Amino acid sequence: MSATASRARDPGLGRVLFGTWLVALVVCSAVLLLVPHLELVAIEIVIFAFAVLYGFGSWPVGRTVVTVVAFAAFAAAVMLPRVVRGDLPPIELVEVVAPVVLASVVIYHVSRRDAAIDRASELAAADRRRAVARDRLGRMTSHELRTPLTIARGYVDHLAASEDDPARHEDLTTVREELDQLTRVAERLVRAVSLDLGAPDRPSDTADLLEEVRRRWAVVTDRDIVVEATAHSVPVNADRLRAAIDTLVENSIRYTSAGDRIRLFSERVGERVEVGVADSGPGLSDELVQRVNTPTDAPDADEWDAIDLSTQLRDAYSQTGFGLRIVAGIARSAGGRLVAGRSEEGGSRMAVSVPVAGEGSQPVSA
Repeated sequence: MSATASRARDPGLGRVLFGTWLVALVVCSAVLLLVPHLELVAIEIVIFAFAVLYGFGSWPVGRTVVTVVAFAAFAAAVMLPRVVRGDLPPIELVEVVAPVVLASVVIYHVSRRDAAIDRASELAAADRRRAVARDRLGRMTSHELRTPLTIARGYVDHLAASEDDPARHEDLTTVREELDQLTRVAERLVRAVSLDLGAPDRPSDTADLLEEVRRRWAVVTDRDIVVEATAHSVPVNADRLRAAIDTLVENSIRYTSAGDRIRLFSERVGERVEVGVADSGPGLSDELVQRVNTPTDAPDADEWDAIDLSTQLRDAYSQTGFGLRIVAGIARSAGGRLVAGRSEEGGSRMAVSVPVAGEGSQPVSA
């Protein structure tokens, strides 16, 4: 339950407000009885006090109805003899109904407000449960898929190493390539699940993170991977940033050959920090660079989720596919965007560009 709802339902606060309301009723009733010609002032004070107090925190409706009706009846009993004597015009008796009408309207709207707050709290709790479930699913998927895929690739490598028939060796190579592709698809799905975990975007040290990514990829690839981190702090959650860099490294490996350079970098560009991957491969087409860098009205997270994933994953080697959507989503989660260009090595340069940490940047929760 939200803080507003908690205040509205706090029994201690409700008792204090109800006690204050009773004091206001007693004082105004005394004014009605003892001070002639101030009837309307007393009634207006009652109306004002109720509107203010009941707005800060409600108390049981039954007590409210009883006290308001009792005051209205008391006011009518006090004012009626004065009307009969001619001291008050009869029209003044209409004012007695005002507290009852106001109380009914205020109670109705406060009840609707509390119901809306409760509903919002339920939806927020459901979102948190779904985030936890997605996190669990991502971890389970990662484990359940990677382990058998690793074992299968090991057996295929063993069979290929001892196979003398060129045709069968080519078949085993094809199987290995398909297993590699399936592994990449599984890793992308796990990263996509991790995008919506609601993790806070706290500043990350890019030097340590990029060095960690370099060490992990250096074990499984024959590319020359180097790190150049001149901007150390970036306002992106470390897990999300690591997923983005992993995706970009995977793309660079796919479009480079043995011995080619892959550079992991972080640098400040004006009032923004760019963290990404550059390589010495064939580079990006002008059309793709323009599509990535042209500002557009990016869809929100729900619209991204509605994209047909099967279509995006048909070509696992396409640089315009699901991988870049993952990186773009991570950039948006920190109030930034994906940028593309040509690297100084002659290949592609892809980066997450976000505002400098601590200079007015406002991360966007995913």
